[in-house]
Amino acid sequence: MITFDFGDTLVSSDPPYLTRIWMGLKELGVERKLWEVEKAYHMADWKESVELLKKKWFKPSDYQHVLGRRLMEELGIRTGRAALLEDLYRWLVGFRPERVMVPGARQLLAELKKSGYKMGVISNNDGRTREKCRHVDIENYFEFILDSTLEGMVKPDPRFFKKALKLAGARPEQVLHIGDLWGSDILGARKSGLWAMWISNRYCKPELKGKIFKIGNIKQALNHIESGQECPHPRPVRSPRAIAQQKCSLKRR
Repeated sequence: MITFDFGDTLVSSDPPYLTRIWMGLKELGVERKLWEVEKAYHMADWKESVELLKKKWFKPSDYQHVLGRRLMEELGIRTGRAALLEDLYRWLVGFRPERVMVPGARQLLAELKKSGYKMGVISNNDGRTREKCRHVDIENYFEFILDSTLEGMVKPDPRFFKKALKLAGARPEQVLHIGDLWGSDILGARKSGLWAMWISNRYCKPELKGKIFKIGNIKQALNHIESGQECPHPRPVRSPRAIAQQKCSLKRR
């Protein structure tokens, strides 16, 4: 079984989400470079996820509020944070970008389906993940599509990943999660016992250990999944019997 993050892993937008945050901040009088906003967001997600995973449980609103606060901290904004975040949220809600596939993602889904992999989506989103999948014609690739708003859970919460395991009828060691955020995607998946494949960025420099693979973009995922030899569990396929008979096919990097 392979699960995917949605935004900026499979599907992006024009302009991309972090670019929209940068545009919104600029519109609201906050002058920062695009790379500074990108770095701030990735670091905020990482730091927040580390703190939230120390708790037994947390609400989606906890993640959202703390992410916003940490984003302001990373950007060096000291005053007026609450009002700025509210204005930014309204600006982002009013912006309706065009949805576009991440280069290579559609081909990856087609190849994985052809090879017999079951797939699902675990997304921190606004309740419209299925609709967005339908818009770019990828809905039918997935056994399930989990949206944080609809589920009342948010990555990196292990309960969110465990809901996916239950729907898949799989054990954690039989599932690989692919995502672009080191905190909510990768740390969340590992806390839940899943294997994880991180679409890396130039800002986060974590220590890679355990069941984590690093790739530069989604196009590289297929080679790791099909040609790997080092993981101790079988690749996810259609049936439990087939799972037991297949040799490992995820290569650690």
